Amino acid sequence: MQARYWLALNLAAATVVFPAGADDVHCPPGLGNVTVDGNVLITARCVLDGTRVIGNVHLYSGGSLVATNARIDGNIQAERADFIDVTGTHVGGSIQLDELVGDRSIVEGSEIGGSVQLKANRSRLELLDSEVGADVQAFTNSGGVLIANNVIDGNLQCKSNSPAPVGGSNRVGGNREDQCANLQPEAGAAAGTSGVASAAPLVAADSTGTASGGGGAIGSFVWLLLPLLMLRRRGRSLR
Repeated sequence: MQARYWLALNLAAATVVFPAGADDVHCPPGLGNVTVDGNVLITARCVLDGTRVIGNVHLYSGGSLVATNARIDGNIQAERADFIDVTGTHVGGSIQLDELVGDRSIVEGSEIGGSVQLKANRSRLELLDSEVGADVQAFTNSGGVLIANNVIDGNLQCKSNSPAPVGGSNRVGGNREDQCANLQPEAGAAAGTSGVASAAPLVAADSTGTASGGGGAIGSFVWLLLPLLMLRRRGRSLR
């Protein structure tokens, strides 16, 4: 009987559920493996690590979001916030980012049931290796936009961004429009990286088979010395 009592206590402590009808939850402090039956409101740095949010996540001025392996049933909406970093996360609704001011915002390896809307952001924006159930739209962004290796069920629409978006290897179910009609890899990206920059190899392959770094010249020098060495040995044997 006592063993069952302690087991029940441990199970209850493993997952915290905010009660239905509770007020919106403010973050920070960060939230771990808990379920929020409402919205999460963010005004500073917030970490959602394995968190489930049944409502929406709202970011306001000064707010930033780091979501890892989280589940958000509603939307992620950020207006004049700092940045978002969403990895391995399921978002049932849409992601809408407006006028972000941080250095870089990224959505990677995630599932978005709705659309991704990026508008008038000063942040660099990256959408990588993700699945999007509706449109991806990037309008009037000034920090740079990278869109690569995604599955997009809707349209890919980009307009009035400066610089123009870059990327590639996206599978798009709808139309590719305006600046995203033919995305180009990012300048400086290695071949095959779909616009994601990577370091170039230190030594390039030599298709002719000649050794690099002057090896061919050394070989020729050895062949020139060989007859002289043979003559020297022959002279010694005659003595």
